[in-house]
Amino acid sequence: MKNIAIVGGGITGMAAADALSRAGHSVTIFERDATMGGLAGSFEVNGVYLEKFYHHLFTSDTAMEGLIHELGLGEDFAWKPTVTSYYANRIYRLTTPMDVLCFTPLPLFDRLRLGMLAIIPRFISNWKPLEEITAREWLIRLAGKRVYHQVWEPLLRQKFGHYADQVAAVWFWNKLKLRGSSRGKGLTEHLGYLRGGFGRMLDAWEQRLRAQGVTIHTASPIEEVRIVNGVASGVVVGGAYKPFDAVLVTVAPALFARIAPGLPADYRARLERIIYLANVCLVLKLKRSLSSTYWLNINDPEIPFVAVVEHTNMQRPEEYGGAHLAYLSRYMDPADPYYRMSAEDLFRAYLPGIKKLFPEFSEEWVERVWAWRERYTQPVVGLHYSELKPPFKTPVKNLWLSCMAQVYPEDRGMNYALVYGRRVAEEMIAAFAFSSRTV
Repeated sequence: MKNIAIVGGGITGMAAADALSRAGHSVTIFERDATMGGLAGSFEVNGVYLEKFYHHLFTSDTAMEGLIHELGLGEDFAWKPTVTSYYANRIYRLTTPMDVLCFTPLPLFDRLRLGMLAIIPRFISNWKPLEEITAREWLIRLAGKRVYHQVWEPLLRQKFGHYADQVAAVWFWNKLKLRGSSRGKGLTEHLGYLRGGFGRMLDAWEQRLRAQGVTIHTASPIEEVRIVNGVASGVVVGGAYKPFDAVLVTVAPALFARIAPGLPADYRARLERIIYLANVCLVLKLKRSLSSTYWLNINDPEIPFVAVVEHTNMQRPEEYGGAHLAYLSRYMDPADPYYRMSAEDLFRAYLPGIKKLFPEFSEEWVERVWAWRERYTQPVVGLHYSELKPPFKTPVKNLWLSCMAQVYPEDRGMNYALVYGRRVAEEMIAAFAFSSRTV
C-alpha cells in the first residue's frame, strides 16, 4: 500500500482518489478552495446549487452520466433540448437544419456548407492529420472563405485573441464533433444536466470518498511539491512538510512548475510552453428572461464577451425560486483589465453590449450579479500539440501529472476530467505493482 498525496480536488483529483483508494492505497487530497470540484465548483442561488462556470453534458459524455447514476442521482438527471443562436447584427437561431437554411448573412450555397460542418466531423476518425493544419485552414477548406470569415473567424478571435490563427484544426474538429453527436430527432441538440446542480454530485462523491478512507483537506493550497535527489518525497502545506510515497498533481502545468522547484530544467520548460487562457463568467440573476436561446454565440468585436449562456432556458426558473440565470463569458490573457474587475464593474462594462443584444433589456431586471474568475481555463491547442503534451509520468520518481492540458485530442470538460483521472490512477497502480515485483 502506498501513501499518496493528490494536489487539487477537482474532478480529476477526485476520480484518481476514488480509483486509488479502491485499490487499497491511502490517499490524501489537498484542495486550495473551501469546497471540492475545481472548475465544476458551485455556489447557491435561492438555496439551490449553480455552477460558477456554465456546465452541461453532451450525449457522448457516458463516463460522467454513469457516475451520476452510480452515486444514486440518476433519477434527477435528464437530457434537455436546447436552442443555439448566433448574433451578427441581430440574433439568428441556428439549432436545426432549417435554421441554417434561413441564415441570411450567407448565400444559400454557403448555408449548405455551414450545415455540413455539423455532420462531416462525426465521420472523421483519424485526427492526426488535423494536427498539421490550423483551424482556419481546415474550415476554409471544408466550408469556404465566406463561411469562415462570417461565422467562425469572429468566434475564434473572441475566444483566443491573438492566438486564434495558431489553434490547430484538431481542437475545432472535436468541438464540432461533440456538438454534432448531441443532436437527436430533427437534429436538435440535447444536453444533459442534473436537477439541483452538479454540486449535488460532488457532495455525494465527496461523502463516498471519505467513506472509502480518503482524507480531504480543503482551503489547503500546496506551497511546494518537495523533490529530493530526483524523487518526490512529499508536499509542503501551511508551512509544514508532509512526507508521501507518491504525489499526483492535477493543477495546470505552469502552476505545477511554480510549486515544484526541483523539476528538471528541460521538463519545466516544456510545461511552461503550454499556454492557458483565463476566464471570467459574469452571472446575472434576473426577474425576466433575456431571450429563448440557451447558447448565444456573438459575432461583434465591440461586445466584450464571447457568449451568453442562459441557464434557465435549459432548466426551469422554478428550480431556482423563479429566478432567471444567465452567464456572460469572456476568455482573455490574465493581464486583461477585465480579469480583475468586480462583479458590479464588470456588469457596468458589459451593459452596452447586453443592451445591444437585447434592446428591451432594463437594469431593473437585474436582482444580483456575481463574477467568477479562473486563471487556468483553456489550453491553447496549437499545431503538433501531441508532441508538447506531457505524459502522466513525470521525469521525477514517484511524481505524476494529470490535468486538462493532457486531455487530447478530446477537449476539457467534466467527462474527460473523470476519464483522465481514472487513467492516471490505473497507470499509477500498474507502476506500483511492477515496482513491488522488482524489489
